[in-house]
Amino acid sequence: MTINIGLNLFSVFRELNEDYFGTLEKVAGMGYKNLELISANFTTGERFADTFTLQAIKKKFDELGLRAFAAHEGVAPGMSLIDGNWDKIIQENAELGCESIVMPMTFISSRDEALKTAEELNLIAEKCKTAGLDFYYHNHAHEFKQVGDKTLFDILVENTDPNAVKFELDLVWVTRGGHDPMSVLEKLGKRCDMIHQKDLGTHVNAVNVFSAVNPGEQIETMKIYREVVQPTDFVNLGTGIVDFESTYQKINELGTVRYAIVENEGIVGNKFESISSDLNVMEKYVQGFIKAD
Repeated sequence: MTINIGLNLFSVFRELNEDYFGTLEKVAGMGYKNLELISANFTTGERFADTFTLQAIKKKFDELGLRAFAAHEGVAPGMSLIDGNWDKIIQENAELGCESIVMPMTFISSRDEALKTAEELNLIAEKCKTAGLDFYYHNHAHEFKQVGDKTLFDILVENTDPNAVKFELDLVWVTRGGHDPMSVLEKLGKRCDMIHQKDLGTHVNAVNVFSAVNPGEQIETMKIYREVVQPTDFVNLGTGIVDFESTYQKINELGTVRYAIVENEGIVGNKFESISSDLNVMEKYVQGFIKAD
């Protein structure tokens, strides 16, 4: 299976906030073709589709040769997942050419919360399916919290409809949750055909975020991201702990991944230079193995 390289626009969300179309031009100029969209300006909270017309955004994509294959769409913290305006979200992204909607994060911390979330994911997925779009859940680290003999992630996987809910596996967040991303990817099989790729600095002490928590401590979910995860943890691809050669050799062997998506959360240096370097790394390892087959 051919693996397409993509860019999640969260990588340049600050730049998008300041100059949406100019940022798209720079991304296209680097050689990116496939975009995973973010929905809103994180400074103002306003949806880009409300700031600009859908027609203007789609026209810009077409002019630049960019394809928006997916979009991250969530709800504000504290809201029920099903309270989002999903009919509008689905309609807007379909107009932009997206094939998939991705739930970027939920704040689960218990078995009951995971079960409720799974139920709501199923409902949203059915709406997407009816409209002809795929629906995915995107993990962070906290879903790998152990609850009895399972993780919260296990509960989500086991209680969502395998014919409607897929998973976009963020490989480094799996590592930070204390698990082997390749094992999780293999277990998911065809339910995971999109992955996020970032890199973690060699200086990071708590690679497994749960190792920084006292045994038995019931850590609040967001405390992990406020106190354990640091803004400087993430680095440009190929400069951290990820073994790209073995990772993409395994991914190529599995043959289930269609999109390998750059998500650069680093805060050091120029973000355009960073994601340009990231693309070079991905082309070397993703496309390198494809050419060798």
